[in-house]
Amino acid sequence: MYRSASREAVWHVLLDGIRSLTAAQVALIYQLVPETCQFKLFIDRITPDSPVPETFTIPHYLQHDLMLLRQPIVFTPEQQSTPLASALTNTIWPVQPPVQIVVLPLVDDGKVQALCICGWAEPVAERYVSVLQFLVDDAGYARSILAHTGDVQQNDGSSLNVIDSLSLLYNPPLDQLVEVALSQLLETVGAAAGALYLYDDAARSLTLKRVTTGSLPTPLATIVHRLWGDETLAGYTYALATSLFESGSDITYLVADPTVSSQYAPLHAFMRSYALDGMLTLAMVAGGWQAGVVQLIPWPGSSFNERQWQWLRILVRQIGIAVEHARLFEQLQIELDRAQAVVETTNDGIVVLDRQRRVVIINRRACYFFGITEADIKEKSYDDLLLVFSRVFANSVRLGFWLGQLLGSETDRGWEEFQVVYPKSRRLHCFSAPVINRREQYLGRILIFRDVTREREIERLKDEFISIVSHELRTPLSSIQGSLQLVLGDDERGKTGLGDRLPPQVRTMLQISLNNTQRLIRLVNDILDVNKIEQGKLQLQRKPVSPLAICRSAVEELTSFARQHGVTIALDVPPNLPFVDADQDRIVQVVVNLLSNAIKFSSKGQRVLLSVVYETSVVRFSVRDWGPGIPHTDQQFLFQKFRQLNQANNRERSGTGLGLAISKELVELHGGKIWVQSEPGQGSIFNFTLPLAKVQPPSSESRPPLIVIVSTDHPWTEKLYAALNVTTEWEVAKIDIRDLIKSLPARQPACIVVIDSGDLGDLVTQIRAIVLYSLIPMIVISDQPVANLPRDVITLSFDRSVDDVATIVRRQIMKPQPLVLVVDDDPNVRPVLVRILQRHQMRVLSTGDGAEALDLVQHARPDAILLDLRMPGMDGLEVLQRLQANPTTSTIPVVVLTANDLGPDSREQAFALGARGFLEKPATAERLIAIITSVIQANEVANE
Repeated sequence: MYRSASREAVWHVLLDGIRSLTAAQVALIYQLVPETCQFKLFIDRITPDSPVPETFTIPHYLQHDLMLLRQPIVFTPEQQSTPLASALTNTIWPVQPPVQIVVLPLVDDGKVQALCICGWAEPVAERYVSVLQFLVDDAGYARSILAHTGDVQQNDGSSLNVIDSLSLLYNPPLDQLVEVALSQLLETVGAAAGALYLYDDAARSLTLKRVTTGSLPTPLATIVHRLWGDETLAGYTYALATSLFESGSDITYLVADPTVSSQYAPLHAFMRSYALDGMLTLAMVAGGWQAGVVQLIPWPGSSFNERQWQWLRILVRQIGIAVEHARLFEQLQIELDRAQAVVETTNDGIVVLDRQRRVVIINRRACYFFGITEADIKEKSYDDLLLVFSRVFANSVRLGFWLGQLLGSETDRGWEEFQVVYPKSRRLHCFSAPVINRREQYLGRILIFRDVTREREIERLKDEFISIVSHELRTPLSSIQGSLQLVLGDDERGKTGLGDRLPPQVRTMLQISLNNTQRLIRLVNDILDVNKIEQGKLQLQRKPVSPLAICRSAVEELTSFARQHGVTIALDVPPNLPFVDADQDRIVQVVVNLLSNAIKFSSKGQRVLLSVVYETSVVRFSVRDWGPGIPHTDQQFLFQKFRQLNQANNRERSGTGLGLAISKELVELHGGKIWVQSEPGQGSIFNFTLPLAKVQPPSSESRPPLIVIVSTDHPWTEKLYAALNVTTEWEVAKIDIRDLIKSLPARQPACIVVIDSGDLGDLVTQIRAIVLYSLIPMIVISDQPVANLPRDVITLSFDRSVDDVATIVRRQIMKPQPLVLVVDDDPNVRPVLVRILQRHQMRVLSTGDGAEALDLVQHARPDAILLDLRMPGMDGLEVLQRLQANPTTSTIPVVVLTANDLGPDSREQAFALGARGFLEKPATAERLIAIITSVIQANEVANE
């Protein structure tokens, strides 16, 4: 622009520079016509399909704001902007303006002469605005020079050489740049001495960086140097520089006239005494911001002319730009050094790939992991990196596939763990993410490798320890608990124990032992649950579950506990609630935790309310008590581990402090949330939600039990059929013996009555061979002796009355006795389990061998199997697998009861092989009976 032949040419160069340096789609200059207050299009750099008006007028109420405009206006038309910006946009682009617009005033002699308007099709970086300001300022200076020297001039070659030399100053360090630049200024204009100040952003003030006396003789140089070195005179020269810097002007000349009364009188006197004409002070401006100040002294007896002033303005401006570039370079270098230090000192291996998948960064830790040097891989291609990985990782193919998928995306993040085999065996956790700059542009991808070998070894040792504890501690606890329960009995259920005749003192001590055993069991179970949750090993077996079934199971488990505390449990569950998607055992655990807490904090005679309501897309469970309530300051700690409230007030309320923390984790694993509402003195309400099941069971009316009468044309058939049909307690169906196999009823019978036939033994065998009938109570009416009948078949003679038969049928329907097979190798646990099941009206077979269990199943056909996993020879998982592989035994529900639940995916394997339930030793008698009854009933429903 400084070499332009005319002022108009400067604007041509300005627009070309804008288009090339900032990639602007639109660049316009509108010149102000003072006579008409209109703006006329002087020149444009736009595409042909983007027309703009030749002239426009700014509304009169905005003209004053326009005349005072000195800084660029940056705005987006779609967003709210200033009235002036909106007026310019609506005038120039009434239909489709650019996405972002910058308006810069072109000022000459302190007045706005024109407007430079630029537009982009997308938002631009802030640095582009700085570039625009540089160009506009340079254009203003260039036009000002041409205004003084004429439109056509012959440039001074020596001055141009100075400009070219200054362009070489953009690369050296800042101190060297300041020294060379000040020397160039003195040499160019023939100054005697000079000083250069730079603005310190941290101190927010000017700092003297350099004083140069050029080629002055040493005595004179010493004298002149006092202007900036003498404590008194330096204060005046600094005040002069600061005054110019704060005024916003670009140049001032202090004439050495002692007759003028001013604050710089001592400075005037000093320069006058040594024949110095004055001091020229110029501001260094860079991008609209002042970078510093330059002060120059002419040779004694001479002064600066106007042409030197103009060239000094240009040169000082270029020095300001060079200084700012040097500062930015130093700051950038500092940031780069700091970033490099962080990358090199981190304990993680770091590899960065650019857009072309070349390795641009690899730190020392990564080189250590891979057994290479930085020179081996830096600036190499992705294929070279994969070659290194093929030697280092055990499964480099999986690593390459994983990385290939991520490199195909500019947004995806991911992590995986890989085993390293060279140069040292270790486990690396690899995290990968895209590298994005501030403009949201994709620059490449970073790979971070963390050595987790020690962590995984500690986790393995911890898992082994907990697995041992779970088996060696929970198994004897289960035996102790079961034995004590058999001795003490269950007064609440009316079941007498083996120690009914023991003295009261002995029973009291045994009850204390049972209570503490159960407390220890709860502690072990809670610790193991927390461990599994923290390790992510708790797998939920989710399925559609009735909220009523959840509530009933929880209430049944805590009924005895509530009676001991003198508290009643009320249940408020409306009918026909939708099913929830949940692991029933785990959600029952949550409800039991909340109910037990509510019971413990309720006084005798109070009640605890368990309610369920349907809300949008969720079902909300609530447990309410009318106890002391919870202070607001304590509510934030409720769901933290090992936190107990008010424990000092009542020792009986103490517990593990894990119940609510486990409940919170379980609810959140289900996708629900849990919270508390409580006021001191008004009780508490604990709420949690569960999502609805995707598949809801079809609504159907409950139907009474079905009785099937199998007969020939025996007269008792019609007689019995008529007698059984007098009540609505059941439905009765007759099936001819000849059509028995072909005419199976649509649903499973509750009882089968067989009337006398020629071959009852074969008939019963045929009936029991049918899976649908294999578990059904059977009554045979005959006067003939029948041999080889199963032991559970009831045989009656025809001399019994029909009413007697109906009574026996009702008894079989209402109170069946299921058969359970117990498979457990522990001789101390197995008898306890047998006695518990027998005391709950169940027939029991037991064995400690897996192969023998399979043989018993073929002959006995149990209603359910209680199976241990850890057994010598054939373990429980193999038994389960063989049961499922055999069509005749695959329908038998199996409940796994084991203490080794933390083995490698044992729970998941059991359910995958068809287990219907999973219990962890030690399990309470109530819990054991509840799940056995549940799977038997569910199996009957499934076979309907």
